[in-house]
Amino acid sequence: MKFSTNILTLLVATTAAFSRNVPVKRDDYDKCLSDLKDNSDCFDILMTKMTNKNFDEICKIYSSEKCQKLYSEVDKIPESCFDTKNEKTGLTRDGVRQLVAQYKYMCVKDEKDRLCPLPDISINHFYNPKFSGTKEEADRDTLEATEETCYSKKCTDALAEYDKSMLKDQKILEWMSTHSNGKSVEDIKKYFEDSHNLLTSKNCTEKAGTKTPALYSDSHKDTSDGSTTYVRMSSMIMVTLSVLYYLL
Repeated sequence: MKFSTNILTLLVATTAAFSRNVPVKRDDYDKCLSDLKDNSDCFDILMTKMTNKNFDEICKIYSSEKCQKLYSEVDKIPESCFDTKNEKTGLTRDGVRQLVAQYKYMCVKDEKDRLCPLPDISINHFYNPKFSGTKEEADRDTLEATEETCYSKKCTDALAEYDKSMLKDQKILEWMSTHSNGKSVEDIKKYFEDSHNLLTSKNCTEKAGTKTPALYSDSHKDTSDGSTTYVRMSSMIMVTLSVLYYLL
């Protein structure tokens, strides 16, 4: 399967690589969680880096009825949860919408109840604090994970649906463009279109079920999951921003 550089970069950007930590002020974050009351855990998981240890719990909370209700009403999330003074680097409502869509994809498992290839390499490799790969290495590893994605219909459909959801939300496209290195909304849109077309192509879909997808973690059993306990912006949302900035 042959990928263009733009498609490959998009797939890296929307899953993981070169994550950049952005601390959240403790006082501000505490006020946010206090204002959210019983829904605080729904927001808190979006600010927590996924690891092998917390993956199932995060996805369980994410999928709960109360959290899905909160995610469907992002405009009702308290102002204290957003950086209204610095929207270029801070968290915004459009950022949360993008993150909610990304978690939806990340939480999908394949037909054998395993992580999909891209979330697997994200959690077990790119999110690892020791990760120091180059762009070329990230491209290579992401290409391999993407090729393996095609062997699972559930994983392929979920990623294609993520691309489709991004294409439907003009505000998210504008938000991603603002945080990229000079890329226009049309550029970002084209990347999602190319990715969606690739995932729905016969070359990809005909591979579904022909073998079990190989995972990065299968051949890297000693990989640390890099558990994180301090307050920080979610790795996934910052991955999107930083990779769009550095690689596009």
